Amino acid sequence: MVLLSAEYPPFVYGGVGTFVKNLAIGLRREGVRVTVISGCPVPSHVRHVEISEEKDLEIDVIRFPYFDIHPKNAIFQLRNLKKISETVKAINPDLVHGQGLSTFPASIRLKNLAPLIVTFHASPKADKAIGIYSLLRGGSFSDFSTYVLGYPASSLICRNELRDSKMAVAVSRSLMSELLEEMGETNRGKMCEIHNGIDIETLDRGYKNVEYDVEETNDTILFAGRLVWGKGALNLIKIAYLLQKEELDLKLIVHGDGPHFKTLERKVHEFGLTNVELKGFASGAQFMRSMRRSKFVIIPSYHEACPMILLESMCLGRIPVMFNLPFSMEFTENGKYGIIAKDMRDMVEQLRIAHMKCDLTSYGDRVKDFARRKYNIRNMSLRYVHLYNSIRD
Repeated sequence: MVLLSAEYPPFVYGGVGTFVKNLAIGLRREGVRVTVISGCPVPSHVRHVEISEEKDLEIDVIRFPYFDIHPKNAIFQLRNLKKISETVKAINPDLVHGQGLSTFPASIRLKNLAPLIVTFHASPKADKAIGIYSLLRGGSFSDFSTYVLGYPASSLICRNELRDSKMAVAVSRSLMSELLEEMGETNRGKMCEIHNGIDIETLDRGYKNVEYDVEETNDTILFAGRLVWGKGALNLIKIAYLLQKEELDLKLIVHGDGPHFKTLERKVHEFGLTNVELKGFASGAQFMRSMRRSKFVIIPSYHEACPMILLESMCLGRIPVMFNLPFSMEFTENGKYGIIAKDMRDMVEQLRIAHMKCDLTSYGDRVKDFARRKYNIRNMSLRYVHLYNSIRD
């Protein structure tokens, strides 16, 4: 089979690349032969780059170059449209599995070469609503242009991907509900929900390879993600301010870059915050050092589908901290395995109670045991194998 994705490690700019890598590994362990067709970003002034082929953990990877400019999914497709269909035709797979927003317009040809499945990782309509909501609340022009001005194109792409697919998958129940509301209930029969999965073996290996002089503490909160308004980038400063005001001995480590990075730097200085470390973009090893230090992982987003950082951190025994939203309730068993808050003040108060009164080691162990049972890559892989077989039969 072929897995089609604009991003695949080490070239990732979101969670989709990690999802595809985990799925490819899981499928390979189930005996499925996998070829990944993905992208390789190059500077826009480079006119010619050869197609590259490699092998990654018994997974064939074919990379096509694309200009490293936004919107990357569309640039990847448009620059390599003919090459993608020719390569898939030469492979002659029994199935093609694409990713939302990076499968159309190739899907027009691909659907005639093999049965096509598309996994959706976001809802354009929900993203547009967040972009509009951010306008008078500190959102950047990037937030507005990507999710509001870009909505007609992203919605059209998703609708065509759904039309061209034999079956569509949403990565959470909440996302499936949003997509059906946007695309129409008549599509319910060709859409199902399968959570993302975590390759626990690789995750543990990366965690254990961190220097052992980095010890786990109970006073550190980790954030990792793109610093955009919808992911709660500005909330981080407000939460850090409230933590410092309440004289709570908790430090916030922020990994990530984006349009709000300079704003965060300015606000840290303006409010005299001494409980924030802004790391910017970091390597995997640097990120794992911070993960090892942390007891909590904060995801102060206004909307998510199935964030990989949430599942990864829970599988390592980190306690998730989120607002009371459909996705956060879905992935923590209605708040049983995490801190779910109604607003930022409530979040800080619950952090204070947990930090001062809870056995955080026991709490983290319960989160870890639950997540490893629920979000192990094998669970996701088996569900996809069953779906593939049902389409081929």
